[in-house]
Amino acid sequence: MYLKEIILENFKSFGNRIRIPFLPGFTAITGPNGSGKSNIVDAILFVLGVRSPKMMRAGRLTDLIYKGNREANYCKVSLVFDNSSHEIPIESDEIVLTRKIKLAPLPDNPQNYYSYFYINGKSASLNEFIDLLSSANISPNSIVQQGDVTAIVEMGDVQRRKIIDEIAGIADFDKEIEKAQKEREEVERNMEYIEIILGEIKRQIRQLKKDRDEAIRYKKLLDELEKKKAMLSYKKKLEIEREIREVQKQIEHYENERKRYEEEIKKLKEEYKEKQIKFQEIEDKLTEMGGEELLEIKNKIDFFKEESIKAKEKINYYRKEIAEKKGEIEELESIKKKVEKELNGYERKLKSISREIEKIDKEIEKKEKEIRRKREEIEKSDEKSIEISREIAKIKKEIENIQNDLHSLKLNKDRVEQQKEMLAVQINELQEEKKSFEFEEKEIKWEISQIKKEEKEIDRKRKELEKALFDNKKEEATINEKLRELEKETIFLQRELAKLRAKEDASSLSPATREILRLRDEGIIKGIHGTIAELGKTEEEYQKALEVAAGRRIEAIVVEDDEVAAKCIEHLKKNGYGRATFLPLNKLMSGKPRGKALLVVRDESAIGFAIDLIKFDSRYKDAFWYVFGDTIVVRSLNDARRLMGGVRLVTLDGELIEPSGAITGGSLPERSLFSLSDAKRITEINERLREISYEQENLAKKLIEIKDNLGKIEEELHGLPTIADIEKVEKLEIRKREIENKLKNIGKELEKKEKEYEKIISELNVIDEKIKEKESKLQELEEIRKRKEEELYRIATKEALKELEAIKEEIEKLKERKISLEGEKRALSKEYEIVNGKKKEIEDKLLLAKNKLEEIDEKLGIEEKNLEESVAELKAYEEIERKLLSKTKGLTKERDDLLRQIYEIEQKIDSLSTKIETSIDLIAKAKARMPTLESALAELINIEYEFKEDEIPSIEEIKKRIDEIEKELQSLQPVNMRALEEYERQEERKKKFEEDLNKLKEQRKNLIKLEEEIKKKKKDTFYRVFNEINKNFQKIYKELAGGEGELILEKPDNPFEGGLMIKVRPEGKKALHLNALSGGEKSIASLAFIFALQAYEPSPFYVLDEVDMFLDERNAEKVAKIIAQKAKDTQFIVVSLRRITLKHAHHIYGVTISNGLSTIIGNVNLEEVEEIVEIK
Repeated sequence: MYLKEIILENFKSFGNRIRIPFLPGFTAITGPNGSGKSNIVDAILFVLGVRSPKMMRAGRLTDLIYKGNREANYCKVSLVFDNSSHEIPIESDEIVLTRKIKLAPLPDNPQNYYSYFYINGKSASLNEFIDLLSSANISPNSIVQQGDVTAIVEMGDVQRRKIIDEIAGIADFDKEIEKAQKEREEVERNMEYIEIILGEIKRQIRQLKKDRDEAIRYKKLLDELEKKKAMLSYKKKLEIEREIREVQKQIEHYENERKRYEEEIKKLKEEYKEKQIKFQEIEDKLTEMGGEELLEIKNKIDFFKEESIKAKEKINYYRKEIAEKKGEIEELESIKKKVEKELNGYERKLKSISREIEKIDKEIEKKEKEIRRKREEIEKSDEKSIEISREIAKIKKEIENIQNDLHSLKLNKDRVEQQKEMLAVQINELQEEKKSFEFEEKEIKWEISQIKKEEKEIDRKRKELEKALFDNKKEEATINEKLRELEKETIFLQRELAKLRAKEDASSLSPATREILRLRDEGIIKGIHGTIAELGKTEEEYQKALEVAAGRRIEAIVVEDDEVAAKCIEHLKKNGYGRATFLPLNKLMSGKPRGKALLVVRDESAIGFAIDLIKFDSRYKDAFWYVFGDTIVVRSLNDARRLMGGVRLVTLDGELIEPSGAITGGSLPERSLFSLSDAKRITEINERLREISYEQENLAKKLIEIKDNLGKIEEELHGLPTIADIEKVEKLEIRKREIENKLKNIGKELEKKEKEYEKIISELNVIDEKIKEKESKLQELEEIRKRKEEELYRIATKEALKELEAIKEEIEKLKERKISLEGEKRALSKEYEIVNGKKKEIEDKLLLAKNKLEEIDEKLGIEEKNLEESVAELKAYEEIERKLLSKTKGLTKERDDLLRQIYEIEQKIDSLSTKIETSIDLIAKAKARMPTLESALAELINIEYEFKEDEIPSIEEIKKRIDEIEKELQSLQPVNMRALEEYERQEERKKKFEEDLNKLKEQRKNLIKLEEEIKKKKKDTFYRVFNEINKNFQKIYKELAGGEGELILEKPDNPFEGGLMIKVRPEGKKALHLNALSGGEKSIASLAFIFALQAYEPSPFYVLDEVDMFLDERNAEKVAKIIAQKAKDTQFIVVSLRRITLKHAHHIYGVTISNGLSTIIGNVNLEEVEEIVEIK
């Protein structure tokens, strides 16, 4: 593959469309300066995708457009490649890559343009260009421009190493390392996030565990309570059975008991009144004897006890602080000694290095005197030598002056950089100190505001608690009264219910229906609405007709859905109650009257459809349709006979005529199923009893809650502090003012340091500019000096030159040693300054710690004095309290005894009242009806638990246990039953997050390993590329210069921290670094380096732009020969003005310019070229 042709159109100086054909081998392009030779190189770079116009010697891309007599608005370049070897992956033997830019001026941007790319005439993109060219290893690196050789010489060692980095693809490794580091940082952030969440989850689990244990205990107790209640029901069942047998005997017994209890209550009430009067008399006496004073004394005792505790706590805290500060001072003193020892070591080393530098300076001075003497000998050889020597001496003097200036500038730079680093540290410390004080200030302000609120809060809280105490006591009395009213209402309703149940038992409802209604009333099965009879309501005149029309379906039970129906059927089957019909609302079919029915209902003797004569909830419509359908109510049997046939009729007297013609009639028992029936009243009573039970339960819970509240309120009232901590506020205010002053000072200091830092940055920039200027001038003078010395040496004697060279070499070694020592001295000075700064920082911390120790010691003395005063006051008030209590001791005991007796009487009265109410209730139930007991017995038959009679304890023991369970349940309330589920959920979350954390830890470990592997691979790849290029360099340099050359890494163990040096030994000379070579030798070394790079990644063609510019004839010929040799395998296009180079070229093109327009002279011979251009 090779570059076959370049087609230029309006590109730079090529204003016309020009085709430049190329052949394989070595093609030279020559022409006068400014003729446009290098513009051909720029054209190749333009197509190869260079983005920077500066690389094509243009300010902007539009500057590439021809600006001659006929100014164009576009430029276009095409590179035609021979692709017969198919190195570019396109099925074509010839590839044409074209790039075009076209001006598209805008009002605000006259230089606006559009850029176009084409591959074989088809539109493409720059990336597609680069991808295609990369596949054939063609890139801008295949072109060596003017100045690239010089750039290799002038660039720093690190820049030179970065060329190897680029070839080795180190940037890709760095991206992979950066990616791995970012992923690791992301993983670490996720780990930190998960650890925070885990901490919170564990905290929640610890909290939930208590709630969960309580919930488990609560559930167990509920289960036990249910079982105990079932046991109690079973025991009641046995009791009811016995009661049925003995009820008559009990009535008389309960009557007698009631009378006896009433007599006892009467006596107890008289005794209660006497005790109350006596209690109030004692209370009044106690108040007269100093009750208020005693309360005040107790408050004072509580206050001084609290003050003593506070003082003790502060004393312990300050003693601990003193011990910590003493330890801190000891540690700082120890560190200070170590730092001082370290500083002494630095001082010794610096003195030693200074002495050695001084010794080297003397030795250099001695050697330079010897050089001057030798040069004087050389200068005396003839006049020309003398003149050159004078010039050299003058240049050296100038070089020496610049070197001195550079040395001063670099020392000054080191000094300023040290100041910059110290300032950066100081600014950072001030910022941290500022943040610390700002945080403390914020905390103090918050604490002061809280303490200031405390006084108002205490007063507000006391009033609030006293009001709450009064309200709760009032509510307690209200609830007790309400509970008594509900108990009376319950007894009344139970009596009425018993009568209705007895009446119901005599009705025709089946056992199955009664059982289902019981399940509904007791709330055992939800979703039972009731029988058709209960859910409907009609006028009295239609009752008989509708009852007959409904038939047995009147007992059909309406339920919410088929699932409820299934539960009810299962219950009936399990307990043997018989069968019942259920109407599930979700499955019933709606219906409409038949045609015959619609005709009959219009007759004047027809009252209407049976379903229309009933009032019911609209959602039960389908259920009532199931029962009555399109049955029509008519007035008499005669009317029915006239209308019968194909329609169901019922008369007001109860005769039923079926559609088939069957007639049912006769006498009926008296029943009223569709009035405000007893069934309806039973439902209402049961509903009210459930409401009362629910209300009693809520009131009981409320009562317990109120009693708990009362206890808490009284405890809180007693625990309220008497005065706010005024002294603490004063201390905090003082500390706040101190912090404000410190923040003000820190702010000023920080502003000052930041300004100093900005000034130093500006100073460093100025110094860098001066150093750059001086180094440029120095390099220029060194080049002149070397040329003059070479001229002098050519006319000097060989013996004198050898001696002079030997001395110069010794001086060079001494200077290298001196530079090394000065670098070491600068580094040590920098370390000395850092350690000295650390020493000052430690001294400041020591002073601060000692001052803090004195401050804490002073606070300790104050608190010890406060403790002493508080203890003395406490003892005094305790003595006063003891004396007051001794006076009232007898009356207090008498009052307490009376209070206990009053409470016992209240308990007895309550107990007797309960017994009386129980007796009345039992008498009422016994007298009301015996069937009530039988019904109650029937209700107790279906107990879910099975018990053996001899294993059941007494009712009292069961009740006692129920009472204990209920109390324990109350003590556990409120219970977080969700804690059971939540605990398991949080445990699952904990497990999941722990798994995630372990995965992340493993992922982090793998990423660290991956990062290390990439770093190793990066290093190995670099060494592999470097070693290969180094081999190429050694071989090529030998071919070019005949000597030896090698590439040396500044830091072989860690190449990325150092640079790349070129060290060569020209034939017949000693080994030297690149900077120590003559101009021509530098060019040869640089070219060898460039050729070595190209040899590592061979390209199908190379373009070299005047690379032989600074070579002497002998070296230029060597370079030309090597190019001619390499051109056998690779195409070379070389721009040159050197005869020797053109001589070895296989093809020569000439470039001329006329009126700003470049033209090409085809493949010409050397003689023709000499006619158009001056050949060197």
